[in-house]
Amino acid sequence: MNTKLVEMLHLELEPVGIFFGNTTAVCDLEASPKKRNCVIPFIMSASKGKVVSMDEASCTCPGGAVGACFGDGFTRLNPNIHKMLSQGLGDTVSDSVPPMVREGERFFCNEDIAMQWRKNMPFSDKAYPRIVFAPLSRWKEVGTPDLVFLFANPDQISALVIMQGFHNGKAVNTLAPFGAACHSIVYAAEQMGKEEPYAIMGLFDISQRSEALKNYLSMTMPYQLWANMMEDLDKSCLTTHSWRNIEKRL
Repeated sequence: MNTKLVEMLHLELEPVGIFFGNTTAVCDLEASPKKRNCVIPFIMSASKGKVVSMDEASCTCPGGAVGACFGDGFTRLNPNIHKMLSQGLGDTVSDSVPPMVREGERFFCNEDIAMQWRKNMPFSDKAYPRIVFAPLSRWKEVGTPDLVFLFANPDQISALVIMQGFHNGKAVNTLAPFGAACHSIVYAAEQMGKEEPYAIMGLFDISQRSEALKNYLSMTMPYQLWANMMEDLDKSCLTTHSWRNIEKRL
């Protein structure tokens, strides 16, 4: 497996391959439908060496079901999500409910604006019947991934954004849509098969940025973009004096 880019970027966590519809991979960890499961910890586990999986029943977070490409998890699991993402449910709920529900996360000025965001979400069914996350070092066990998910610090993200335009000369090759921490997956899934796909930055959801994520953003991309970055690394910005100056602090 080609690890040259990982080494040149000094990535602390392994790139994670995302495999849609995989039913054959033997997994170290399978999500339980009896728990409320956030997708990001499972991706984090994969970045540290485990092969993990989720299906619709075990993808119990509404936003996570959307992000992991199990269709419209909002409608199935939390039809009031647009209220929570805006100004909350207020006095209609008891004081015992979490503040994010009662007061709202206030990502949008009102629920109608939040509903616009919800309606524009590129819902996908690509994950059915199971989604698998596997670290780069174990892709041979599973196959060629559909998407590649990277945890990266600002210096590494900067290089990755530059490298997306290395072979096409375009200024805009990376998008940064707002969504839950895992929603870069569904946005990247939308790019699959396009003639000129975009990479997707993520982890902007401040309600989910725990201590473990404080130094990271993410980049998720169709596998073809990952493969493109493997080419001509000896000519890339990662061989310059500018990058060598940055390497000193990585």
